[in-house]
Amino acid sequence: MNLLEQRKQEHLSEAGRSLAHVVITYMVALLLGLPLFIIVHPFVPELILPIGEGVRVDHILIFLLVMIAFIVLVKRFQLLVYGTLIIAMMALTVTTLIGTYSFGDLYSGYAGFLRSLRETTEQVPLASNRLRPFHDAEKLRALVVDQDSDVRKAAVRMATMNFTDVAVGQNEFTLVQSFSIFKEINTRWRYVSDVKGGEYFAPPAESLELMAGDCDDHALLMAACIKAVGGQVRLVRTEGHVYPEMRIGDDAQLERAAHLIRKVLFVRETGDAPLYHHTDANGVHWINLDYTRNYPGGELMNERIVGILEI
Repeated sequence: MNLLEQRKQEHLSEAGRSLAHVVITYMVALLLGLPLFIIVHPFVPELILPIGEGVRVDHILIFLLVMIAFIVLVKRFQLLVYGTLIIAMMALTVTTLIGTYSFGDLYSGYAGFLRSLRETTEQVPLASNRLRPFHDAEKLRALVVDQDSDVRKAAVRMATMNFTDVAVGQNEFTLVQSFSIFKEINTRWRYVSDVKGGEYFAPPAESLELMAGDCDDHALLMAACIKAVGGQVRLVRTEGHVYPEMRIGDDAQLERAAHLIRKVLFVRETGDAPLYHHTDANGVHWINLDYTRNYPGGELMNERIVGILEI
């Protein structure tokens, strides 16, 4: 082999080592950075480019920043990182051979860890500890409580139109049926404002027929229908909005409801978004059923709460 061919081989060998080094660095950075990205990204303010219907770029930017940070760390401490990887691979090879812990178990464990990070619920503190009296409280309560038979029949119908094949405990029927009602109403609801300068509260029977109205009309209809099948609801008034919340219960019941929403009932709609809820003074959790979201527990409007009406 002449000198030219020898240098060519050395150059190819060096290029191969450099490529392998880059690939390993990026893979390690990705494995370490993904959990941090999943934890951080729900708290990042939305950044939308005005292109077409709007393009969200905040998640891309955060992912790139996390990756860059871990790439720098891996390169800076590469001897420690590579040494740890070699020891871990040797140990994993041994445990695979003796059948105690395999590469498949490692993959399943890491995937499960990522899923557990995505399955979050966000407790939203009440904006004020001294809430003002709910405007027109008795009038709104009467509209929900004094419902006619058409609302009850429609509520029962909607409660049994979805999720009927889902295996749940006897104490979860009302929860799942309420989510079915939510799905039926929010799929069909169309927003229509009140007359300018006026305030009109549509009876639930009227909203049921039209499937349209403003936020308080939707809240009244949702509350009436869920109450008609045994659920517990309340109305939350902010500085410019009204939305319904449903009582979920204690921590274990919240965890169970979150699992049903994410993994069984609204899998496509929720994705990896957190589920938002309020917790009252007794430790009871209430989940958002606003028309602005297509799954229970969607992100709340960023407005200060000024009143709560339990029905």
